[in-house]
Amino acid sequence: MITFLITQLGGGQEEIYRLHKFRTWTFGDVRKIHLVGGFLFVAKEDGVKILNLVSLTDSVKGVRLPEYVTGERPVDVVYYKGTMYVAYNTRTAPTIDVVDFQKGQLKTSLTTGGNIINVAVGSRYLFVLTSTGLEIYDLTNPTDPQDAGSVPFSGFTGTSLKVVFPYLYVSAGKDGLFIFKVEDGKIEQVYRYQPSDGSPVIDAEPYGNYVYLACAKGGIKVIDVSKGEQPLVGEVKTQHPVFALRRYKKVLIGLFGSNGAKLYSLAQPSSPLLSAYYTNGQYLYDAGAYGKYLVLAYGPGGIITFRSPLLK
Repeated sequence: MITFLITQLGGGQEEIYRLHKFRTWTFGDVRKIHLVGGFLFVAKEDGVKILNLVSLTDSVKGVRLPEYVTGERPVDVVYYKGTMYVAYNTRTAPTIDVVDFQKGQLKTSLTTGGNIINVAVGSRYLFVLTSTGLEIYDLTNPTDPQDAGSVPFSGFTGTSLKVVFPYLYVSAGKDGLFIFKVEDGKIEQVYRYQPSDGSPVIDAEPYGNYVYLACAKGGIKVIDVSKGEQPLVGEVKTQHPVFALRRYKKVLIGLFGSNGAKLYSLAQPSSPLLSAYYTNGQYLYDAGAYGKYLVLAYGPGGIITFRSPLLK
């Protein structure tokens, strides 16, 4: 492993590691991944393939893992209590297939009122961000989701959804960040933030009172939602725009499209510290981490995994 020394804004020297590939798997065009336990759910052109994360094989102890074919490119996939929710936008209707994980069998399908942007699970609910707002389903019976209401958006469209129940974090480009709260069976907007420099918020990643914002003009803004009207507490300047943020424990993963990925330590949450990086030639679409493994969705390059001591 090659180590570089640079001086951070705080004045001290910190080691920055260049990440090196551990394993790769090339199959189709991968743009979305989801990690649960030791399983890696891979959304490719025509469905979802499930891999053993450590070995990047499609079997565990000789038992082949299921694969679910949609015929359409999934925009997202999540897992909850033995059930996969595979979201895709067809020519006729945006659809979420509810699939038995063990058998890879379709149990039912849901159709939404707008094109699906992404989905997330929190508590016993499935939250769906669409081009028109939020749709919510009760997962008391995971294989038979029940409609639990919706929140139409007026004047803006979300670009990404993150859930740390009971809070929902909706990034909305030039309209900033919206935070909703689920309480007593109702959802209401409780917070909004717009960067003063007008930078569009493409993605957000919450961590306690802090929210890290991926901004299209380049940089990561750090806000503390408990600070009232002056929430901006930190900022990481970057050479290239940040297109997506993912967090694993005390590590923030920033994706820069065709300009690589960076890992930031959140030992001091208001001051993310660059700790590792990876450079690439193709576009990076998604990332996830589990244990000591970092996984990147590399488009036509498939899946790339890394092992890093930063991920503990």
